[in-house]
Amino acid sequence: MDLNRRNFLTGSLGAATMMGLAACSSVHSNSADSTTSSSSAAVGAAGSSTTAAPSTTAASGSGVTPSSSAPSSAVAVKGDISFSFWGGSTGETAGFNHAKKMFESANPGTTINLKIVPYDGFFAGIDRGIQAGNAPDIFRVDYTTIGKYSGKGVLLDVSPYFDAAEIDAFLPALWEGIKYDGVPYGVPHQTDTTCIVYSKAAFETAGITSVPTTLASAWSWEEFSAVATKLRASLPDKKFPFAYDWTQAGAFRWLSWLYQAGGTLLTPDLKKVALPSAAATEAMDYTKSFFTNKWTPDSATIKTSQYSDNFFLSQIVPMSFIGDFLVPELADPKSGYKGEWGATYMPQHKAAASDLGGNAIVARKDTKNPELAAAFLKFLVSEDIMKYFCEQAIELPTLKSLASADLKYAYRPDVVKICAEQASTISDTIVKESTVGSFASINTVLQDQLELAFHGKSSADTISAIASGVTSALGS
Repeated sequence: MDLNRRNFLTGSLGAATMMGLAACSSVHSNSADSTTSSSSAAVGAAGSSTTAAPSTTAASGSGVTPSSSAPSSAVAVKGDISFSFWGGSTGETAGFNHAKKMFESANPGTTINLKIVPYDGFFAGIDRGIQAGNAPDIFRVDYTTIGKYSGKGVLLDVSPYFDAAEIDAFLPALWEGIKYDGVPYGVPHQTDTTCIVYSKAAFETAGITSVPTTLASAWSWEEFSAVATKLRASLPDKKFPFAYDWTQAGAFRWLSWLYQAGGTLLTPDLKKVALPSAAATEAMDYTKSFFTNKWTPDSATIKTSQYSDNFFLSQIVPMSFIGDFLVPELADPKSGYKGEWGATYMPQHKAAASDLGGNAIVARKDTKNPELAAAFLKFLVSEDIMKYFCEQAIELPTLKSLASADLKYAYRPDVVKICAEQASTISDTIVKESTVGSFASINTVLQDQLELAFHGKSSADTISAIASGVTSALGS
């Protein structure tokens, strides 16, 4: 499948400002999974297209480069390092296990100790480990959180380990996303974004006969409201039209509605908040109506314990906003969605927009073996290893060579195609605002204030409180 559709590689705004940079955490309903599995367990969908393990040719040696066209001298490395990541899908776990196996095979005398922990509380654990001096050598971090660590000077500067050709192998905006004050910390590992999944049977029952099949024909807010209204009329009281993926750390995904309304969170210089605004009021009023119109379950707010995919899997809702990394969970023949389901694009209003999705891998500045840590970081973003990971995890690659390649996704390549197209709606403004160093604090403000808004706080008071909180975050 060609991921270059809708200018995925360079974007309508140019390569340096394109949606390639995605920056949200892979929050899963199964994030508490702490079982390490073999790579073969990643492929289980009936009739799915699978890939063989990548060859060791392009991935041999500790000095593996992000692209075979950008060679680098191998450096002999030995020793043990720890790598911590939140328990994601089976495909993600298999991808990391495969990378560990291949790296250790190519570098005798090395051991990568994988530690899988739940997403909830993941960064609190990292923080405690940093303070105590026993944090993992390497850990996963979403782009909206990386500034929290790079800004405090606790991450390894990787600039000595990448030459210009190796840096150029990445989608430019993604490489910019791991930089702080011009210095790169870590590697951009993968990207993802939000799309809509829906029950075909429920749509048929509700009389919804037309679903957008191109990005250009995505529903307007008015059309989306009409779809939700039809679903509401066809469903029993205990079921609801849809759930949105703004749970917990995903609160920042609300900003997609602000951008769709033509607004921004920050001023162009990223130094001040751009609220209040007419666009913010429109976005707040519209999203609050999800609850007053009974389109969304009352419990599907920011601080709920359930994620949007849970509501869909349990068939409380026939439509849900999800990240493409959840496709394996929905497509699983044993525990996935029961019934035929399809996917379509995010609604659009004055503009089309989606959220930044994806994660970087970083190393601690005080790791006892920086050469080994850097070598493993480079290995994770080597072409064959990244290709295998993305195919199994159903996520989008960060290398130019793979962004335009035909990846054989293990599950529902038709849905990945939609997500790749949707990613082209992530503008330069979205990229810049979502990667400011204080964005983790800003996201906490959004969690607190949106929760109150969806429980009755007025739009005006909510926007004022968000503006005040963001101003404080920017000044911290």
